[in-house]
Amino acid sequence: MQRFLHRLLNTRWKTARVAHHATLPPREAEFGTLEQPLPETLWRALRRQGVRQLYRHQVEALEKIRNGRHVVVATPTASGKSLIYNLAVAESLLRAPQGHALYLFPIKALGRDQLEALDALLSAVESAEPIRAAVYDGDTTADQRAKIRQAPPQILLSNPDMLHYALLAYHGKWEAFWRALRFVVVDEMHTYRGVFGSHVAQVFRRLRRVCRHYGSRPLFIQLSATIANPEDLARQLTGEPADVVRSDSAPQATRHFVFMETEEPLSGLAARLVVLAARENLRTIVFTQSRRLTELVHMSVTRTAPQLARRVSSYRAGFLPSERRTIEQKLAGGQLAAVISTSALEMGIDIGGLDVCILVGYPGTVMTTWQRGGRVGRTGGECAIVLLPQPDALDQYIVHHPETLLDGKWEVAVADPTNAEILKAHLPCAAAELPLTRQDLGEADSPVRRAVEQLVQEGTLLQSADGERWFSLHQRPHRAVDIRSVGPSYAILTPSEDGKWIPLGKSEGIRALKECHPGAVYLHRGRTYHIERLDLENRVIHAVARNDEYFTRIKNEKETEILETLASKREGNFIVRLGRLRVTEQILGYEKLRLFTQERLDFSPLELPPHTFETVGFWIEIEDAVARKIREAGLHFMGGIHAVEHAAIAMFPLFALCDRNDIGGIAIPLHPQIQKSAVFIYDGTPGGIGLAARGYEIVRTLLEKTRNLLEECPCEEGCPACIHSPKCGSGNKPLDKRAALDILRYLLGDQPLFDPQAPGSQEPPDTGTTTVEPSPEPPPRLGFLDIETQRLAQEVGGWNNKHLMRVSVAVLHDSADGRFHAFREADIHQLVDRLHQFDLIVGFNIKSFDYAVLQAYTPRDLQGLATFDILEAVRRQLGFRLSLDHLAEKTLGRRKTADGLQAVRWFREGRWDLLTRYCEEDVALTRDIFFHGVQKGYLIYENRDGHKLRIPTPWDLKTLVRNSRPATAT
Repeated sequence: MQRFLHRLLNTRWKTARVAHHATLPPREAEFGTLEQPLPETLWRALRRQGVRQLYRHQVEALEKIRNGRHVVVATPTASGKSLIYNLAVAESLLRAPQGHALYLFPIKALGRDQLEALDALLSAVESAEPIRAAVYDGDTTADQRAKIRQAPPQILLSNPDMLHYALLAYHGKWEAFWRALRFVVVDEMHTYRGVFGSHVAQVFRRLRRVCRHYGSRPLFIQLSATIANPEDLARQLTGEPADVVRSDSAPQATRHFVFMETEEPLSGLAARLVVLAARENLRTIVFTQSRRLTELVHMSVTRTAPQLARRVSSYRAGFLPSERRTIEQKLAGGQLAAVISTSALEMGIDIGGLDVCILVGYPGTVMTTWQRGGRVGRTGGECAIVLLPQPDALDQYIVHHPETLLDGKWEVAVADPTNAEILKAHLPCAAAELPLTRQDLGEADSPVRRAVEQLVQEGTLLQSADGERWFSLHQRPHRAVDIRSVGPSYAILTPSEDGKWIPLGKSEGIRALKECHPGAVYLHRGRTYHIERLDLENRVIHAVARNDEYFTRIKNEKETEILETLASKREGNFIVRLGRLRVTEQILGYEKLRLFTQERLDFSPLELPPHTFETVGFWIEIEDAVARKIREAGLHFMGGIHAVEHAAIAMFPLFALCDRNDIGGIAIPLHPQIQKSAVFIYDGTPGGIGLAARGYEIVRTLLEKTRNLLEECPCEEGCPACIHSPKCGSGNKPLDKRAALDILRYLLGDQPLFDPQAPGSQEPPDTGTTTVEPSPEPPPRLGFLDIETQRLAQEVGGWNNKHLMRVSVAVLHDSADGRFHAFREADIHQLVDRLHQFDLIVGFNIKSFDYAVLQAYTPRDLQGLATFDILEAVRRQLGFRLSLDHLAEKTLGRRKTADGLQAVRWFREGRWDLLTRYCEEDVALTRDIFFHGVQKGYLIYENRDGHKLRIPTPWDLKTLVRNSRPATAT
């Protein structure tokens, strides 16, 4: 390590230099003593594993758990957090062996890794009945799953995905487990933030709800890296308050933190450092900020030192599970000298003793930096962390302000348990598990109640007839809810040697459009693939291996619409508002850039569908006086607000755990809704995940940091270290650094904006006009129709020949006179004339049956009439058909008096009185069902389980009249 550091610190790098070197001294361990010692058999097991004493923070956490408190342990990597929950659970199970514990890990590999450590501890425990533990995840075979369900182990290791898809969805098969569940362990809690965290918050609420149903109230033991708000995040995730253990009393080896600056592409410098470490027999982990950069570093290492090709690997999301497992095993076994990874390896998987951590780009947060840096030096040896900053504002700020990292100014982690879109995804799952009750909905106008009301209107949730419970329309809605993805998942396929398309990886949501569009270059494990086709309908991407010497980057444009303002306040010389937004992003085309120099080669247009979503954002309204002063100074106003947007987004991660892809922004010189210029910053996830709300709270501090960044950057016109953004859809044009600085100074009040002598605004003159109330519109004229036939379907060759069945009698109820009008076959032309007089005709199965029979009697197109078909509306809402008799009985308490077979008999017997009366009664049922739906807002049906449920009927007469009339061709 000393030789590596000497060469690193003293080499005269051609295009790089060491900006700062900090040595973090070692720290001695601090131990504590439990008030009541652990059971002797547990102590003996610990001593067999080399544990003689417990750290002080481990003792503190165990005492809180013993006292029945939910706990969050927020201490650094390698501080012995796993031992806390293993001891707490083992102690409880030794005293009450019938109990259960559920361990949850964010990734499968971490769960299986932890099982090995847990099994080692449990096998050392001498007990009459051994404590059993097992993994239940997506890799568990069907046979193993069945055995685990039949006889659940005391400790079940899984992940939130499996909890969502399998355990909660089929909770009845786990009844004994739920009844005796004592602990829920949530490892790597800090990873449950943003979209994933908002989903997990709903999964945990469903878990607590199922546990209450079976009579258990488990304790939550949550383990986190160091963040600013562990108690807040724990409450956001579980809905329960928790005691926090923060102090770290574990020993720490000497650590070196080296900050570098470079003018060359980071992939090349990172590769040279990997080779340098390998020559000193140091094992290295390289963390990058993107999948593309991971592959570029891998390619650079193999080109720089071909002899290392077999001893270096990339590792990232999108790899197949078998690939990831092989790499993990080789790394833990010492077969790899280096691995280049995205965030996928930053969590606590045991990957052996590593010596050097190279951060290719600032990870975006202080917490993540130390989490990744904590992967080295775990065996007690001296270690080094090297940060290579990207040429963007936040990275450069960190390099020039290393105290931001070294002083441990931790960020806030945010999850939003009230995200409307995520709530609407999970409420049907909860209702399928156990019907929702009014108690579940909370207070009036609560987010849950609003979401339930929307789902009822959409027909996804069905309200019971008494209005007290809500059921899911679908039996298993869980499969439609991906708790990690922000959009649909796409399979990436590549041809095999025999020409068959085989899996290469996957992509999701808007990322697929941005990185896997036709013509894009996709990088995978050091190889380049050319995207031949993006199949949006089937969500398949076809990639062909090619040796392209360039990569691609999209260009796009965005629009922002304000849907609702939620909060507003004045800060300095500006107003900032928080609200719901609709964002539309259109990909225009892509650039080709040479692989290692990033030289722009050409631009190709693309025709892809726009991506539109609703989210939460805040916007800074910029007064006309600011724009006027900037233009009077000869500066570029649009370039100025565009630069402010870029720099503010770059500084945002200093205040909340996020990266550039979590937030978006747009600067608009004149927004049509507010009639001012504005800078918008919004959550890049549908529904919002709480980041914008955090930005609204600290907006002044955010703008002050942004101003300081621009003032301290030595460039004249702006550069990647201050106002350029690597993800700008307009190619970083226009930008004006001087204008941005002046705008920020005006907004913050550093420079005077308003002339105190300027005249105020005048009241608008009184025009003297009066308002005339419009006269009320007459109600629409409604007709309710039903027909009976002379023949049965089987007598004319089946239902496809309805036009041959012939009319026996037709009955029409006219809302204008309130009477029933009967028509026999000879009078059908009069009926057809009369049908054209109504604003709306209502029937049950009228479009596919009644009109099909009547069409044989007239050349006039009956399908062109304004018609509302109750059967069609109900089927569209539920996804299946219901009979008129069923709806009438359950909704009105009345039944049909006969059926179509009886009606044909009456016709052939000449019983016109019975036939006509029966048809009138069907029309009356149709009419009364329709008006019940209009007035009450629902109909009632009974499902297979015998539950009477409401079918939402958002039927407004004016809307039905307008929407039921077919569009006229032009």
